[in-house]
Amino acid sequence: MMQYKLGNTIVLGLGGSVIFPNEIDEKLLREWKTLIEKYARTHKFIIVVGGGKLARKFQEVARSVRNITVAESDWLGIYATRANAKLVQIIFGKLADPVIIDVPKKIKKLVAPVTVACGWEPGCSTDYICMALAKQFNAKAVIMAGKPAFVYDKNPDQFIDAKPFQSMKWAEYWKLAPHKWEPGANMPIDPIAAKFGKAHKITAIVVDGRNIGNVENLINNEEFEGTIVE
Repeated sequence: MMQYKLGNTIVLGLGGSVIFPNEIDEKLLREWKTLIEKYARTHKFIIVVGGGKLARKFQEVARSVRNITVAESDWLGIYATRANAKLVQIIFGKLADPVIIDVPKKIKKLVAPVTVACGWEPGCSTDYICMALAKQFNAKAVIMAGKPAFVYDKNPDQFIDAKPFQSMKWAEYWKLAPHKWEPGANMPIDPIAAKFGKAHKITAIVVDGRNIGNVENLINNEEFEGTIVE
């Protein structure tokens, strides 16, 4: 168990595999809304939404019809994130900025308690967008709320003896992660984002996006479970 003191601006990478694993997880979205509403008076939240099953389904169907390019696969994933981001924005209602950040520097100042972002352009995932927005809005850390509860020394879905890290340096993470970006790749932090985080000294905190109580502990600077990469 660890603690980490976040600032008043919180960048949250809400993994598509969490909110849209096979079907949209209505109950979990309600829980996220309740949590963020609780802290909306004291914090600004930037929620970067992933594509999840919708993105993978788009890509699978397109590939079954013809041999699509990497860029085309990326664009399908990006438009899936945009659909999911619109859903999240509407769920938050008046708490959310009406503008979704779908290109770099689309907004210059955080006004609403919640600002939603999605995919931008081919060549990177929403992990990178989390990092870029953290840099733009001076957030020292990004919460990567996805499916894995930790960074592991090997894939926990394939190896029952996979060991979790509580904390690690970016250089250590770089040794574990593939160094090439692939659309739809499933890893806690994509290599482009990891490189950016290391270069700009931004911390990534990997947590299970389905464990809302654990995320609240992190926000409150209380003990939580996850991996701190810095």
